[in-house]
Amino acid sequence: MVLVMVVVMGMFWWVVPWVVPWPEALGRAPEAAAEILDREGKSLRRLAGEDGRSAGMVRLGEVPEALVQATLAAEDQRFFGHGGVDGRAVARAVRDGVVAGRAVSGASTITQQLVKVAVPRRRTMWTKVMEVLTARRIEMTWSKERILEEYLSRISYGSMATGCGEAAWTFFAKPLRDLSPAESAFLAGLPQAPGRLNPWRNPERAKARQRWILGRMQVLGMLEGEVAERAMGEELRLERQSSAFRAPHFADHVLGRLTEEPGAGFRLRTTLDMAVQEECERVVRERLGRLREERVKHAAVVVLDNASGDVLAMVGSGGYELEGDGKVNGCLAARSPGSALKPFTWLLALQADASPGDVVADLPVEYVTPTGIYRPENYNRRPAGPVSLRVALANSLNLSAVRLLSRYGGAAALMDVLRRAGVTTLTKPAEAYGLGLTIGGGEVSLLELTAAYGALARLGEVCVPRFSERDPEAGHVRVFDPDACWQIADMLTDNDARSGAFGMASALRLRFPAAVKTGTSTDYRDNWTIGYTPRCTVGVWVGNFDGAPMRGVSGVTGAAPILHDIMTWLDGRMGSEWYARPETQVELEVDPLTGKPVPGRLAGRRPVRREVFRRELAPGPLDGEGSYDGQGRVLLSRDYAAWLAGPYNWVGTAAVAVDLPGEAGAFGIVSPLPGTRLLLDPDLPGEGRRLLLRTTHPAAEVRWESATLDVRPWERGAAVMLEPGRHELRAVHEPTGVEAVTFVEVRRR
Repeated sequence: MVLVMVVVMGMFWWVVPWVVPWPEALGRAPEAAAEILDREGKSLRRLAGEDGRSAGMVRLGEVPEALVQATLAAEDQRFFGHGGVDGRAVARAVRDGVVAGRAVSGASTITQQLVKVAVPRRRTMWTKVMEVLTARRIEMTWSKERILEEYLSRISYGSMATGCGEAAWTFFAKPLRDLSPAESAFLAGLPQAPGRLNPWRNPERAKARQRWILGRMQVLGMLEGEVAERAMGEELRLERQSSAFRAPHFADHVLGRLTEEPGAGFRLRTTLDMAVQEECERVVRERLGRLREERVKHAAVVVLDNASGDVLAMVGSGGYELEGDGKVNGCLAARSPGSALKPFTWLLALQADASPGDVVADLPVEYVTPTGIYRPENYNRRPAGPVSLRVALANSLNLSAVRLLSRYGGAAALMDVLRRAGVTTLTKPAEAYGLGLTIGGGEVSLLELTAAYGALARLGEVCVPRFSERDPEAGHVRVFDPDACWQIADMLTDNDARSGAFGMASALRLRFPAAVKTGTSTDYRDNWTIGYTPRCTVGVWVGNFDGAPMRGVSGVTGAAPILHDIMTWLDGRMGSEWYARPETQVELEVDPLTGKPVPGRLAGRRPVRREVFRRELAPGPLDGEGSYDGQGRVLLSRDYAAWLAGPYNWVGTAAVAVDLPGEAGAFGIVSPLPGTRLLLDPDLPGEGRRLLLRTTHPAAEVRWESATLDVRPWERGAAVMLEPGRHELRAVHEPTGVEAVTFVEVRRR
């Protein structure tokens, strides 16, 4: 009878297992989770599949000795001494169960647990028998080392982490090789009950399990002396946001661009430079911390490599983890750019026949549009008078920008330039935007605006931003004149030229040459700063996603400091270079009020500044002769008369308004133009209805009359208080008696 029992047991132990089917799951290596990588191949995002995230198959040589020992101490201390079933553990479990009247401890070996993972079944007596037989077959087929590898690669550690490699990233944000003995013991304890021991929900339970395992390791001689003491005393630092979840807005965007669902084993190497990304995130955190009291919550940053078009960094908000709108990607949202579109208006002019030294009349002007009168104003509400295109762009003068756009094609021409530069968000007809487009009357995204500036940085070559290895290698297509782009770069890096509006020591001043432009939308809802060198282009937006206004934060005080810090860091990493002046450009000394050389008779009497011109557009030495009167005063057109007589005249008596050749010189009304339609807001108090009146001649020489409106003196001129209806206004030039008539239509909004 004993012999029969021995034979039966022997058959069960050595023969029957070969009849049991091999677990199908163990015929395939565990597939690593789909993964988004940075440009160096480091993980940005691991994607959870049906079975959670996995780092794939690990080899025993990659696993720290402490983790192997901790796993054995926790789950199967006699692993190397049994054949798949630990008889002593089974006897202990039976004994403990009888004493307690219920199951209080398990006896499953590591091999049996591997079977449970590979072949999930309902817990019955039959499945327990099949589990033992399958474990025996595995033990007779694989080495102990192979079984350990499979177990450590497939077991669940909770929090969607499958395998010890993924667990190391999920809980400690580090690779396996960097785990300490204390961290190894902590991970080894989790598979027993991943839910109950979840360290995010039950940290004390997980810690108690770790301490128990460390104690077992000491008893078993796996940890001794100082190593054991350090492990017991080590303070664990869990990392919920591990390096497997880096650059979250960028990773979200890359995933959103995929045309298929990334399956297990999917790998995508992106263009992101993690060092640049981390620096941008650091700067955003630090700078936003200083702006919190100014009602600023978010910022976004894009960094582009100009040569390749690679997106090196993308910060989408003030913090991905912020409740409510932290996950919104501010790099993709279309918002008003304020003055950040002005360089493209200048591009229109420079590609035609303009030069940086040409003088533009920064004067009040009105335009009749399909929706009524359009009356732009400068940021400081002061007309600057005669200024060069360089100074007007550097100081972001609205009046000059609108006048320039009106002269060089209007909104339709600017929209064409922006579309060629890659801007896709301007979808309305040109007339819907009007001339105000140049000062922020449309909406663009930070990503597309930064890419458009990248075209300026490449001196006219457009390059579509590249996010991953799936995107084609950047092809540069020339769409703009390189000379005009060089002149814009030269103007935007001129700190002296912009000092009038921004001072000499603003955040726009860098220790190396860099073109920089700011933008601020109405009511301080958005502010922008875009900067570039030949190597890279950086775009920054600061604001609130809900459109709430900030407290007086403009582009130079909000976005510019962020850009300044990032570009300074990039310069330290990449080095500086600047564009050589093309041979097509010449430098001349010109009078800043005329944009032409000072005649010899006035040499030393007139200020000059050095300016660049394309050779074919450069003024000759005699071109300035007709720009002065006999006293050496600059002759300005009659349009400047009111400005010269007003409080914002900065040239004093160095200029005089006259009827220049080609000008009619006739008396006429400048504002309001005939047929102007005005909308009243009933919520505005009295002065909100005020309309200033202007003619071609000095206000002191003009008398205004109206039968239906109240005409009042105002700022060395006159104004009327508007009322609904059709109104006629008459201006009389008292020295000559000449009259001019205009009319306006006023209605409530």
